[in-house]
Order: sequence, then structure tokens, then C-alpha cells
Amino acid sequence: MKQIRQTQVIKAAVAYQGVETGGGTVKLRPGGGKKGSGPPPKKVSVQDMIAEIQARFDITDEEALYIRQVTEEKSADPAIRSTVTAHRDDGIYLEGAYRGQVNAVIQTAYDARGRYEELSDPKYMDPSGIFDIMAFTVIQHHLSLAA
Repeated sequence: MKQIRQTQVIKAAVAYQGVETGGGTVKLRPGGGKKGSGPPPKKVSVQDMIAEIQARFDITDEEALYIRQVTEEKSADPAIRSTVTAHRDDGIYLEGAYRGQVNAVIQTAYDARGRYEELSDPKYMDPSGIFDIMAFTVIQHHLSLAA
């Protein structure tokens, strides 16, 4: 509803430039409707996530240990689990706004551990950075439990 309230309508003028037709005929494809509930959630393990992060970023074993600890902690968080379970059919919310919220919760966990270097490091903070990968893994973990 918030997105609908934020929608703006802008008045525009269009100049008529004649009629144009396409070059060919339109072919209809049967069966274009939505069938089933979509693919099952992808199972993501913490070890797979760490392997992906190590492949993309240069991290130390100590950093990998903190990544594992925080990811496992948030994978056991009942508040995150209940939200993901309640919105398991709303992929747009989970992959958009809620992923940002989980990312912020992960950053708070790093702050509580005194890991301030990571909180200012671009490889952690950038979109599709380490924190974002961790948030995705936590959400996917809870989705696989909810399925």
C-alpha cells in the first residue's frame, strides 16, 4: 500500500505523428498463464556461501569465521524466520525491502562484535557485497525451512 500511495501521475502531451504498423503478423502462444507455485526455494548452505564469497572477494580465515558466526546466528533468529515464513509468497518484498532490513541486522551484529573495519569496507557494504550475500543466504535458509 505504501508503494501505491507513493505513485505519482504526471500529465504529458503526445504529438500525433501518424499511424505505424508492424512488419509481420502476431503469433499467439497458448499456455501463457501462471501455473503452479513456481520453483522451490534454492537451498543455500553457509559453506557454499563462504566458498562463493572467497571466490569473489579476498578475505582472510578470520573474516570467514566471523561471516560464518553471524550468518548462523541470523539463520537461527526467530524474528527473521517468522517474517520470512509470513511473506514466503512475496518474493518482491523478501528480495527487496526485507533483504535490506536483514542486511542492516547483520551490520548491527558486526557492530556489536566491534568489527568496525568491515562496516567501512566497500567489499562488505556495496550492493551485492558480502553483507548482501549474507542477507540473501539467511532469507533463503528460512525460505527452505518454510517450504
